[in-house]
Amino acid sequence: MKIRIVFDSYHLYHLPQFDPLIDLLRSDSRFQIFLTTAAVTLPDEQFLTRRILQQRGLECLFAPTEEERMQLIKKLAPNIFICGWSRYPIEDYVPLQTLVGMIYHGIGVKPSYWRDNSPRLNVRFVEGPFRIQQLRSKGITTDLELTGLVKIDPLFNGQIESRDEILHGLGLNPERKTVLYAPTFYPSSFESFGLKLPEMLHDDYNLIIKLHQWSYFMEKFSGVNLRRHVKLINEIRRHYPQVVVIEPEHYNIIDLYQAADVLMTEASSTIYEFMALRKPIIICDFYRKKIGHLIMPKRIFRRRLDPEMHGNMTNFCYHIAKPVELKAMLKVCFDIPDPFVDIRENYINNMLYRLDGRAAERVREALLRRLPQA
Repeated sequence: MKIRIVFDSYHLYHLPQFDPLIDLLRSDSRFQIFLTTAAVTLPDEQFLTRRILQQRGLECLFAPTEEERMQLIKKLAPNIFICGWSRYPIEDYVPLQTLVGMIYHGIGVKPSYWRDNSPRLNVRFVEGPFRIQQLRSKGITTDLELTGLVKIDPLFNGQIESRDEILHGLGLNPERKTVLYAPTFYPSSFESFGLKLPEMLHDDYNLIIKLHQWSYFMEKFSGVNLRRHVKLINEIRRHYPQVVVIEPEHYNIIDLYQAADVLMTEASSTIYEFMALRKPIIICDFYRKKIGHLIMPKRIFRRRLDPEMHGNMTNFCYHIAKPVELKAMLKVCFDIPDPFVDIRENYINNMLYRLDGRAAERVREALLRRLPQA
């Protein structure tokens, strides 16, 4: 009998963490793969996630309500259940004998990384030694398996096109340096840049903008109006057609890492993914905050950021304090020898384990070891 494994892409942004493992198991005759997504997400996100999952040509478990989805998965009684977070009662979705593993949806700078850890998890797949130490120091007792970061496997196993091929596909000139701007939804530098960003760059650089999916799917986040992001990105589309705006359907950022010469973001897990390619990263230390965070700025660290990782642990990145500094900083990135080589290598070794494109294989072997019939 095949090993029944369910991948729960509760949100669409969980799927990139699973993609390399799904692709690996598709060619492994021992496994029968099922894909599912939550029935309680926002309508636009749910519709798009279902469509993307159906395009994989695998069995999908969809239901009109979360209660029905819960029963559907439980009736299947999967041998393995893989989640991207654990902020829901997983114990109600699977029988006691199901092996539950989490490949967390980000490696970034937010306290949710250790706060999100359900007691129903049997194993958590971790991208580097630093994270194991951090999780243990925060009181996490779940079984931890050091595998490396599954999401970035394709960057190191030849499964992604070359930089020039990707840029050609996007209609961009490979002879130009390419800036990938990937702001998060909150706190975000996007509104601070506004139309100044394409105006500053369009004569000299390729510019790719990939907003966080929640900028498209959510109207508000904790009182912050995200519709302003959509309005602004539509203005950029109209006035700067040479700027490549990545649509929500392009849910996985990995190929854009390959295409880019520099990443620009704020407090985002993209920092620690992109550093694997040993390319420069610019962090925007400015963003529009809601009133509560302006009055009590420490709240933003309690709720949204880890002050250690937002501060000391970005010392291998370039920082800008205001938008006008960007052009000069890009010249520093490209014209001056990289001053962060040794610091970055230390972070890569501690946070990303092995960059050999085989993290998904290590996850598979760890799962098989833990199955009674394996």
